[in-house]
Amino acid sequence: MSFLFKKPKPEELVRKWKLELRKEERNLDRSIRDIDTAEIKLKQSIKQRAKAGDRASALIMAKELVSSRKAKERLYNSKAQLNSISLHLQQQLATIRVTGALAKSADVMTVMNKVINLPQLNATMVNMAREMERAGLIEEMVDDTLGANDEAIEDAADEEVEKVLFEITSAIPGAGAKSLPEQQQESEAPAAHESRLAAL
Repeated sequence: MSFLFKKPKPEELVRKWKLELRKEERNLDRSIRDIDTAEIKLKQSIKQRAKAGDRASALIMAKELVSSRKAKERLYNSKAQLNSISLHLQQQLATIRVTGALAKSADVMTVMNKVINLPQLNATMVNMAREMERAGLIEEMVDDTLGANDEAIEDAADEEVEKVLFEITSAIPGAGAKSLPEQQQESEAPAAHESRLAAL
């Protein structure tokens, strides 16, 4: 029965990991496309609310758009890091041909620490990290690192939200940079001035 628990050869492990990484890259591409589609709809909604003079709702949606762009940027970064791991694994294949074993890699360890907490990758990367530990490719990772997910989307800065709102609504007449309260104050000011003159 020992053949059932035969330890995989190093080159088999590397090929398996590379296949898993390619699969995860495709999943990230799919997530990026989903975000792109959602952003198109969100921009349309922002324009509609701006045209209707509902700047408060447009601001909320602009903040969602900023968060969406930040999330997409993280996905692109994670995809680049997965590609980096894949390249390191390709180098390991060359090492295996010479030595017959995997060489411990601090570079792989560093990149694994960066991608392991992304929600879209967490389960796959945790399992892969455990396999890499057992194979001697990386040092043992701390349990607090594995499975931790505290990379919540940070609140978008007001300036950035305003910039996005202006970017989308600048071509809409009357939907520009001033908030509704400011517009109301400006429209009320001349009337108040005329009232004071009449009282004199």
